Amino acid sequence: MAGLLMGGVYGRTLGGQAPARPTASAATAAQSPSAGKIVLKVGDESVTQGDVEATLNSLTPQAQRSLSVQGRKPLGDQIAMMFILSEQAVSHHLESTAAFQHALAMARRQILAQAAYQEVARQSVVTPQEISGYLASHQSEFEETQIEQVVVRKKPEGAKAGTPGFSAEDAKTRVEEIRKALSSGDDPKKVAEKYQVPNLIRVDAEPVVVHRGAMRADMEKAASELKDGQVSEVFDFPQMLVFFKLVSHKVGELKNVSSQIEDTLRQQKITSALDALKKNAKIWMDDAYFAAPNQPGSQGAIKPAVQPGGPATPK
Repeated sequence: MAGLLMGGVYGRTLGGQAPARPTASAATAAQSPSAGKIVLKVGDESVTQGDVEATLNSLTPQAQRSLSVQGRKPLGDQIAMMFILSEQAVSHHLESTAAFQHALAMARRQILAQAAYQEVARQSVVTPQEISGYLASHQSEFEETQIEQVVVRKKPEGAKAGTPGFSAEDAKTRVEEIRKALSSGDDPKKVAEKYQVPNLIRVDAEPVVVHRGAMRADMEKAASELKDGQVSEVFDFPQMLVFFKLVSHKVGELKNVSSQIEDTLRQQKITSALDALKKNAKIWMDDAYFAAPNQPGSQGAIKPAVQPGGPATPK
């Protein structure tokens, strides 16, 4: 039960999972024409459609997606069990314990915080002018690169007999032949027909769209420095050689990125509003108590210059 109801209602505010877009409120659910319809009874207690809708709206997006697939029966079962257990707690006078009173006070704080957060989100309106202005000043963030990628598989050093792939020398010869053909302006489809070998050589006959951040940093840097029609250097990886031909650079259309920009700007406004609240509040924190734990071996650790991972293979 806690997975949907308790985790859903209380987990978002303090857990940092509140959605950027304002969600439907309990008040909205209560205004539904059928909000007063009784849809569940537990003993003498009745639960209306508005009650269920309000509970549903308070759940995390993940829980809501799960219920959209399963149906509302699991939620009804959990609401019924919540009523049963709450009556059990009352009959055993558990509400009078110090632990319950503390939990009740914290739950009230969390619900109030969630309501305040939703109000801040509701007031954080993003205008079309702000969206278009953001795109104009952050064009590189929404750049779409079209590439034709070539991958030649090679055997890693010390590989067992029968391992798929070319020797390092043969792989280099193949990749340079293909690179020369594409650099000369040969039709990628004809190049693919001539050189492509299943599970050994891949040649993109059609351009593939790659969004910013989808490629390895070194490959993305190379793409940003190439002009349309130019071919990149060969990137040498343990099990493959890779290069690509840059087809074009272009900025994503406003209609395709407006939703993403709106979410970004709304979250910025929400964060700014929350920061202002924190600035005006008197907060003291015991730094020693809240300090991050020491990680074994963290001191003097050397980070790798190149992060692990293979070349981007856009889907």
